[in-house]
Amino acid sequence: MKGVSILYDEAKDRRLIQIDLSEVDPSNEAIEDLLDMIIAESRKDTEKISVEELQRLLKVDGKL
Repeated sequence: MKGVSILYDEAKDRRLIQIDLSEVDPSNEAIEDLLDMIIAESRKDTEKISVEELQRLLKVDGKL
C-alpha cells in the first residue's frame, strides 16, 4: 500500500509499521480504523474521569 512500510528487526521479524500520512488516502477506512486502534491502545492506561468531571474542567478552562 502506498505510504505504508513494514520495518523488520535483525531477525527479519516484522517489528514496526511506518505510515506516511501525506501519502495515504485519508478516505481509506482501514487506515482510519488502524489509527483509531493505535490511539485507543496508547490511552488505555490513562486516568479515566466522568463526563461530569470533564464538563467541569472544560468550564473552568473556558472551553464550554
